[in-house]
Amino acid sequence: MLKVEGYIEEDEARVVDFIRRVRTDAELDMEVIERSVLIKDGQDVVGMVSYDLYSDLGVIRYFLYDACIAGADLVLGMFFELYKRAYERGAKQLIAQVPSREVGMLFEMLGFGKVTGDLSDFVDIVREDVEIMLIRLEGQSFG
Repeated sequence: MLKVEGYIEEDEARVVDFIRRVRTDAELDMEVIERSVLIKDGQDVVGMVSYDLYSDLGVIRYFLYDACIAGADLVLGMFFELYKRAYERGAKQLIAQVPSREVGMLFEMLGFGKVTGDLSDFVDIVREDVEIMLIRLEGQSFG
């Protein structure tokens, strides 16, 4: 049965294995991984999202999932939990580095909007070859 859960220390080996299986070129940052929200099938990790925190700005770092995740409900649940946890840790907004139009459409569905104009605030933390999208967490209700 698939379920959304926050990362706990006992998940470390399964999360690392999942990341290496899905993205063989991904760099592992355990501090970021510890801020993950997971989709699990039993004990197996089949999806995850996490963020890096720069003062009050969260940057989505790992957003990975297996093809076995059908439908948007689990992805929405995973992000809703991420918004709540990031806000509780002081993030007032989250940004995503969006490499393609398809990924951008998914982030729009998740509540993110395109950042236009002056991007100098983000120069040190994002790649140049991506579009930046943002969601404000302040003033939102996370249940």
